[in-house]
Amino acid sequence: MSKAENEFYIVRKSLEQSLRELPPLPTAVTKVLQEMQQAEPSAANVEKIIAGDQALASKVLRVVNSAYYGVSRQVTNVGQAIIILGLQQVRNIVLSVGSMAAFNAKTPRQLETMQRFWQHSFGCGAVCNLLSPHVGWDRKKTETAFTGGILHDIGRLFLFCNFGNTYDKLIDVANEMEITFEEAEVKMLGMGHGAIGGIIAEKWGLPVALVNCIRNHEGPFETLPDELTSVIHFGDWLNKKIYFEGRDVKLGELDPLVKEWLNLTDDHFEQIAVQTWNKVEEAKEMFGMSQAA
Repeated sequence: MSKAENEFYIVRKSLEQSLRELPPLPTAVTKVLQEMQQAEPSAANVEKIIAGDQALASKVLRVVNSAYYGVSRQVTNVGQAIIILGLQQVRNIVLSVGSMAAFNAKTPRQLETMQRFWQHSFGCGAVCNLLSPHVGWDRKKTETAFTGGILHDIGRLFLFCNFGNTYDKLIDVANEMEITFEEAEVKMLGMGHGAIGGIIAEKWGLPVALVNCIRNHEGPFETLPDELTSVIHFGDWLNKKIYFEGRDVKLGELDPLVKEWLNLTDDHFEQIAVQTWNKVEEAKEMFGMSQAA
């Protein structure tokens, strides 16, 4: 076993241990999720839970008032946010900022890299919103897909924040072997960030639909996956293409089954790409707001 292989073997064991010891989501986030799983969730209860956690409430309001949501007037309390955006959307924001809190950056470099990750994630969420009319989704399914887009790469964030040196070496391995980063993950660590993210999502008690799309979004697929996973796969691929276009990085292909199912015209594809880029620019502001105390 080479030195590098031995190092990755040790990381595999540490990775398994870190996933076993993964901290839970913040209590307020868990309570909001539990309330939202009731047959008739109470807006008053959700407002009370969020308002009871000052840091969470502050972050939620910052995000609600960001350019990303385009609210026409200043939202000053959680109750207003629920009235304007609806319970489902507020739940999604709570889940998003709560998961961000589990991956706090410790150095300027981590902060910069995390910002790129979250821009990518919000871009993926934006694709879900933009494709919603095309695939015939209602508001609830669209908002769930948006959350899936935000959370789809939590496994990658977990790797970066807990195994930063290994993460850098995985990039080197991918470049040297001319394989995708995802292939390097599986080759060196025994599992990809999708599988890691699926474990995290399960431990956090996220809905099964979100667990599945987080775990399976990379593909390739032997059969067409569920609609949520298919759209997030496309959103993930499109945002990689936008960000890495022209760079010396090997990217995975858009799965042909998903491509055939979406059946996008060239004009529609170009519109989605441009609009996604604009949303990613807006997400820069949201990232800073949701990180603030």
